[in-house]
Amino acid sequence: MSFKVALSFEDGVTRFVNCGPTETVADASYKARINIPLDCRDGACGTCKSLCESGEFDGGDYIDDALTEDEAAAGFCLPCQMVPTSDLVVQIPTTSDVAKTTAAAHPATVTAVDRLAEGAFALTVELDDRAALAFLPGQYVNISVPGTDQTRSYSFSTGADAARLSFLIKYAEGGAMSEYLAQRCAVGDRLELTGPMGSFFLRESTRPLLLLAGGTGLAPVLSILETLATAGTTGRPIHLVYGTSFDTDVVYTDLLDEYTTRIPGMTWDLVVADPETVHPNSGYVTGLITPDHLHHGTADIYLCGPPPMVEAVRGHLDAEGLEVTHFYYEKFTPASAPADEQDAPAKVAASETGVVPADEPEVDAVLVVDTPAGGSSPAAPAALAPATAPVTPLPSAGARLVSRLPGDPIPSIEARPRGYTPPAPGTHPAAAHTPDTLAGIAARPDGHTPPVPGLFPAAGAVAEPRAPIAARPDGYTPPQVTRPTAATLATPRSETITSGPGVVSGEIHPTISHSDAQFDARMALELGVVELTMGRLDRARLSEFRMLAESANQYIDGDRFLDPEKFTAANSQFHEFLFRCTGNDALLQAYRLLEVTQVMNSVLPDARWVSQDIVPEHLEIVDAFETGDRDAASYLIRRHTAHAKATMRTAMDRQGLGAAS
Repeated sequence: MSFKVALSFEDGVTRFVNCGPTETVADASYKARINIPLDCRDGACGTCKSLCESGEFDGGDYIDDALTEDEAAAGFCLPCQMVPTSDLVVQIPTTSDVAKTTAAAHPATVTAVDRLAEGAFALTVELDDRAALAFLPGQYVNISVPGTDQTRSYSFSTGADAARLSFLIKYAEGGAMSEYLAQRCAVGDRLELTGPMGSFFLRESTRPLLLLAGGTGLAPVLSILETLATAGTTGRPIHLVYGTSFDTDVVYTDLLDEYTTRIPGMTWDLVVADPETVHPNSGYVTGLITPDHLHHGTADIYLCGPPPMVEAVRGHLDAEGLEVTHFYYEKFTPASAPADEQDAPAKVAASETGVVPADEPEVDAVLVVDTPAGGSSPAAPAALAPATAPVTPLPSAGARLVSRLPGDPIPSIEARPRGYTPPAPGTHPAAAHTPDTLAGIAARPDGHTPPVPGLFPAAGAVAEPRAPIAARPDGYTPPQVTRPTAATLATPRSETITSGPGVVSGEIHPTISHSDAQFDARMALELGVVELTMGRLDRARLSEFRMLAESANQYIDGDRFLDPEKFTAANSQFHEFLFRCTGNDALLQAYRLLEVTQVMNSVLPDARWVSQDIVPEHLEIVDAFETGDRDAASYLIRRHTAHAKATMRTAMDRQGLGAAS
């Protein structure tokens, strides 16, 4: 028997939860994703103190400092301890927004603006709260345009640890940000950044890499390369194909050459659409993709460019019968482009990639990039369009162009010298392919001792770090999501797509029935989210995380499911918790749309066996977050993935046997 509990918030919103006969109101609330105030969960702090307006309940155990006798007599209660014995109405001393999160805003100051090419700027800023912003290579932020009510989305062009952040921005005549940079921007101007955003980022992997960049789509690729260089990647074949429309669009060739010295195993090619190019390769990115670059289907592909380029590459891979296992892409769609042009495959070397609101006709923004920690290399754009497209004109003669400092000359952009020969592609032998098993993490390292659960700094000992997770504004609407169709799920590939104003991100993997790649895709997302949330969760969120783990664990006894259907629902809430904490809807939706989640919902309700490591791993992952141990959390997520695979495979085999009989 369960009871209905009405949670009445200060802003007039009332939410209802169902509470079991032995369940506390706090536990039921968090299971329903309602983040009521909470701290100790032991009836010792009084943080959750509320007023019960009607109904009967068992008040549980608590100390007088948390709830006095007079307060209890007046109807006050502690939701972390109270267990209903009838339907209840409880006044919660906060607003309903506490259960909602969004990306944080970060004020910044302009420190430099560079004109990199005919149609490109590099903007560099210094954040007031740099330590509060964590991002992954490939993600972007929204930037407000001073003097307007417009925002634009730009990818970082500096490393995740750099003191100052740079962005690559296309000049589009009449565009809000373009005209601001060309006419009004000056060192010292104030901006506001919101983020990070997006689900396009470098996943953790040791597989070979094929990077494809169209024009200013080079930006997130530079971010990826910088991350690989900083991490000291060795022996992993990495090849980049970079395409532009004209020689005047080519940027950062010296930086790319430098990466070949910093990253063992890296090669790259440049291709320019203009037949009159001085560079060795004329044509399109697809013309330089060979089977050798895919390493028998084991390579991870990262593609960033305009919609025609993205679709052209996908069509090329299909037409040539080239195998793809892990394919990540991001395309920025100009609002002015006709729908049929945005969706139709086209041979395009590359094109400006930008995010703009639907009411803005110009593509005014470009993608994210990462550069060395502490470095100052700004990301550079390159206009990529069909060879027939005109070159973007310079602003009028009266336009003021701001360089690194007022009065400094605008740096020239030189074409690569005639006769230059890029590194030859495919010079690395194909890596021997082994299944992406996690044998190296099957057992804990000798001497590993999990942290003690529930450890928090003593009150007043250390100021709690700021958590850049704010309440969603009223009227907030999450971005549109495209769910996989039945036809998609019937094919050997599974595709998840998330979209926002002007940007579409996606990833393609084999379906769950063909490969464990779906589980690896889930793990890769989780490992990325660890980087965004570790050390940034306050006590209330850590308490919620632990309750969600315990909620899922109650449906397992040893290596047996007690109630696999309820476990599936509770486990889903536990696994998506960190994604909700990022405030990044694209990441959350990318996680929810992975096919593995659908298969869990269809397979696990009939399962009986479960890896007996699942229960302790749920709690140990929470332990790692409570103690701020990033390495332990990453290790546990990898290990947990291996045990989840075993559980799922066993359930699928059992289901197959049942169907056969």
